[in-house]
Amino acid sequence: MGSSHPSPAERLGQNASGHPAWYRPKGVKTKYDFPKAKPGRPDRLEFDVGERKPGRPRRLDKYLLERFPGYSRSFLQKMIKDGKILINGKTTKASWHVSTGEHVTLLLPEGAKHTGEEIAFEVVYEDEFFIALVKPAGIIVHPARGNKDGTLYNGLLHYFKDRLAADPSYHIGTVHRLDEQTSGVMVFALDKKAHGELTRQFEYRLLSKTYLCLVHGPVDFESREVDAPLGVDPTMRTRIAVKGLDARPAQTRFETLFRSACGQYALLRAYPRTGRSHQIRVHALEMGHSIVGDELYQGRCDDAAFGGLRPRVCLHAESLTLCHPIHGHPMTLEAPLTEDIAGLAARLGITGVLPPPQVADPKHSKAPE
Repeated sequence: MGSSHPSPAERLGQNASGHPAWYRPKGVKTKYDFPKAKPGRPDRLEFDVGERKPGRPRRLDKYLLERFPGYSRSFLQKMIKDGKILINGKTTKASWHVSTGEHVTLLLPEGAKHTGEEIAFEVVYEDEFFIALVKPAGIIVHPARGNKDGTLYNGLLHYFKDRLAADPSYHIGTVHRLDEQTSGVMVFALDKKAHGELTRQFEYRLLSKTYLCLVHGPVDFESREVDAPLGVDPTMRTRIAVKGLDARPAQTRFETLFRSACGQYALLRAYPRTGRSHQIRVHALEMGHSIVGDELYQGRCDDAAFGGLRPRVCLHAESLTLCHPIHGHPMTLEAPLTEDIAGLAARLGITGVLPPPQVADPKHSKAPE
């Protein structure tokens, strides 16, 4: 008699390609990805229909599929039905045949209105172009579905409330992210040109980052390289796995700073060369040295050596070395190890002055004209 319990694959469900039913292939977009109308910015997209060559779709819904690749036809049909897409200023049907020169107007859905909240964070550096701060552990970086408030971005809206009151379109741009339980240095753009340049430095790896992590031992190396591609774990959408779905190259170098007296724990410094989701956490697991408190990746929270403490994920973004997005001069932004990780490390017998990280100067990065 077969088991009455479904297998993980059956429980998740699979689509025609064999992927889990929840998996969204690269390039596929949803209504949440469509441009939104934001305060102080245009509430519509407008363009004229270009010359339609023979064989190209003429139905409005199919024409829009060509114009906005990745979105489903049903999504675009619903926008047309709801009167969000106009031809020459008038509502129409999905079956309308577009003609060269017709004017198309897309009324953008209203974006989420985020509110400012008083959230404490330490400012490391600030000028008119960007701000560097220390993200506290336990805070999500940016609002998203299911997390509309209580984020670091909400805190920035409160911090810059006077500027936003004077100019609702004032730019606060998210450049990169840290996991909810990870603490450490982060940057946010305060200028569109700076936003583009900072994003470019992250995308093309023109900067250097270091992290500190408390891991399970025993650790028998002084330095180790991990080169393992990362993608979404097919058995759990919230996890990342080596060679997971849509795996992309990922490299991290780890160096051992201190070992505990019992040899079962160590403080490592990580030098990620790429910036994949959960990269350091998964690469630490790949070495066999999970990060303390990281239950998602086999780290423990309940060791007797912790003295009753239940630690969060013991990962901290220590430094970020980049070029100023406008002036171009090198900058190193640092966040000292937090008291909770330092206190737990001391309880485990890990003490001493941290040696400075071995970080090369960032590559010259002139801001785009």
